[in-house]
Amino acid sequence: MAGDRVFDILTTDVAKLQALMASGKVTSVDIVEASLDQIHKHNAKGLKLNAMINTTPQELALSIAKDLDVERSQGKIRGPLHGIPITIKDNIMTGPEFQMPTTVGSAALESAMAEKNAPIVGMLVNAGAIIIGKANLSEMAGWKGFGITTGWSAVGGQTQTPYIVGGVAPGEKLLGHSTPAGSSSGSAVGVAAGFAPVALATETDGSIVQPATRASLYGLKATVGLIPTEGTSPWSSLTDSIGGMARTPGDLANLLGVLLNDTDLSARTATDIWEGQRVGFVDPTLWGFAPFICNPDSVLTYQERRGLADAANIISRNGGVVEQPVRLTSMDELVLDGEDALEQLWNHDFEPAWDQFLSGYKDAPVRTLAQLVKFNSEHADIALPPVHPGQQLLEGALNDKLTKEKYAEGVKILRQAARVNGIDKTLTDFNLDVIIGPMDGRIPTVAAAAGYPVGTMPLGYSKTNGRPFGACIISGAGGEAKILRAMNAWHATMPSREAPPQLVNEH
Repeated sequence: MAGDRVFDILTTDVAKLQALMASGKVTSVDIVEASLDQIHKHNAKGLKLNAMINTTPQELALSIAKDLDVERSQGKIRGPLHGIPITIKDNIMTGPEFQMPTTVGSAALESAMAEKNAPIVGMLVNAGAIIIGKANLSEMAGWKGFGITTGWSAVGGQTQTPYIVGGVAPGEKLLGHSTPAGSSSGSAVGVAAGFAPVALATETDGSIVQPATRASLYGLKATVGLIPTEGTSPWSSLTDSIGGMARTPGDLANLLGVLLNDTDLSARTATDIWEGQRVGFVDPTLWGFAPFICNPDSVLTYQERRGLADAANIISRNGGVVEQPVRLTSMDELVLDGEDALEQLWNHDFEPAWDQFLSGYKDAPVRTLAQLVKFNSEHADIALPPVHPGQQLLEGALNDKLTKEKYAEGVKILRQAARVNGIDKTLTDFNLDVIIGPMDGRIPTVAAAAGYPVGTMPLGYSKTNGRPFGACIISGAGGEAKILRAMNAWHATMPSREAPPQLVNEH
């Protein structure tokens, strides 16, 4: 630990921080100061992680913390996140009171201030959480055409992982094994690096779980429609949802409990046993590295399959029921007229959804997607630099030709394949609570097509370069509690996650 601090910024979870505050050994001010200090050391300096685009002004953050400390001294505890710092992905609107723009990583929105907080931000504020800053992301949450893979934005630069010496090479565009993944790259890296113990983020397809995996975190995207997405940059209401990341499933449950207005969620899912849980494992040879996700690595492939096999044995030995292998809808079934159905539906939804999102700014140089595309073209030196020059996805959305009839047909195909004949059928046929498989494949995409919750759990570290890898976990609609219960048992029985070695060595 640095100095005389009584908690480790890299490993101490929310429950321990609450216990320390309850005992009077630590205050919320202490925790906020430690978070801001860690950001100062390693965001633009030190390891230069570029995980944060903006931070709440220190005087303001400390003032909020002092007020919450006063509330605590008066016996008023708002909940498990009272006095706890949290980062917010910078595609989620924060109001003028936080003195930070909502950039979505776009040069056009670098100074754009939102009219008001997104509803989910208001929920966290009311719960006593302290917004410590806005996290970097793949620009426009990946819709620029390149950032979906690398975690790069025109405003925040290239997010770097604290697990790999050297990080991402300049100009690396594919999702190689040194990238932090996207789009919620800064959110994941920030939690792993001790910038905050929890992060609020968004996901359309893999945007939470992929970067959470590469930061050795627990991550969870909630069932589509359960949590309001107003005030968050959109892709499509079919697949967009809210979730978060944390170093422990208990912290993740506390965050989701606030967002779902379920004060009992953490208590209901807290367990260290597998008894009474039924788990299905897919065949990892069918769900391994997908070229769309990551270039295959034979060494890591073996590690991943060995890790999943070991996990299944541990679950069985500890009283859980394991079924394997279980079938799951393949990507080949998620097609419309021979092409990826999700891509076509997203393309159709994108322009009107973004026009609506942009209307939420007080003052911005662009108010429509068409204006944003034009801005990028006219400011290509900063918005379309040589290392990341594309905006083809945005231009394609402006030229969408999908009819309403074809859109409805595509939705029906997706829901039938991913829900009825997919996740629901697998859960029912094998009488399962959850389904587990490799994280580097397309399981999150199947969950996205269904609109169902998806999470990730730490599994191991690559012998090739040290980057973390994890297990994907899914369930049916409203299955967040089942996933969190399995995560808690996983946390108690599997090998412990490791903090980033480059940062541990500082202590």
